Amino acid sequence: MKNTYSEKEKRQILIEKVSQMVHKHYCENDSEFVIEQFDDDVIWVGAGEHESAQGLETIAGIFREFEGKIPKCDIYDEIYDVQKISPEAYLCSAKMWIATKPETGMSMRAHHRMTFVFRWKDDGPKCCHLHISNPYDDMSEGDIGFPFKIAKQSYQYLQEQIEEQTEILKRLSYEDLLTGVYNRNKFIEDIKDAYLADIPHIGIAYFDLNGLKLINDLYGHNAGDELICNVASHLWQAFEKKVYRTGGDEFVVVDTELDELSFRQEIYKAEESMKNDGISFSTGISWRSTDCNIEEQFKEADSLMYQEKRSYYKMKKKDA
Repeated sequence: MKNTYSEKEKRQILIEKVSQMVHKHYCENDSEFVIEQFDDDVIWVGAGEHESAQGLETIAGIFREFEGKIPKCDIYDEIYDVQKISPEAYLCSAKMWIATKPETGMSMRAHHRMTFVFRWKDDGPKCCHLHISNPYDDMSEGDIGFPFKIAKQSYQYLQEQIEEQTEILKRLSYEDLLTGVYNRNKFIEDIKDAYLADIPHIGIAYFDLNGLKLINDLYGHNAGDELICNVASHLWQAFEKKVYRTGGDEFVVVDTELDELSFRQEIYKAEESMKNDGISFSTGISWRSTDCNIEEQFKEADSLMYQEKRSYYKMKKKDA
């Protein structure tokens, strides 16, 4: 015999049914009671990313796996609502806070929202749809339908990370890994820029260590690397972002700001500083203020440096 209830009575029955299902699941771990409320073609969507299934047999198997595994919880601040959506179907919404009991050894407090759809059949209501969701924490006040604020922040953060990594890669491509001064790649690029620029004057100085091979042979390459780093430090202190390591023991200083006297004075200071530190080196300098020809100046400075180096080894040979 078909049950005859008023709409008000049906709504109350459904509220009690939903409340029972929630309490049986979270407070008593009674999966069989929950399963008994499902219709044959029930659809279930849980709060987890992969929690979804269709059909009584499949969903019953999932809920039976929950048996004894759900920690006992307290439920409070329950709010229920029922809407009739067809002559035989009702939509029930539920909101509540669920918190694990202290004796479970777990600590969880979550705001749950659930949507049930019931068919009212001859033997009473059967749940044909259950959807459990937790509020999306990334939704900010003022966001409607989509987490706009966090999406923009994430994009901005991603752009900042890309820019930061790009700068790091650029720096690594220009930085000599041993000494920290500019490398040959940066030297070639800056010289190309200098060719295209209208430069009123340019000063170029080549520095080349004397006796590095002997130091490597006698004391090892670590000692040689330490000496190279020492030279780079002296030059960087004098010229900062104008120093390039273009070879194993070869450095170049390129300056487009200082006048000739100031440039030569700074070179002299760097040379005296290195001599006081016991560093032997050869230097070649070229400075021009009119008709600057960078290629010719490099050749000039390089030639002067090798003249000084030949003189050094000639003197060493003579002293020996």
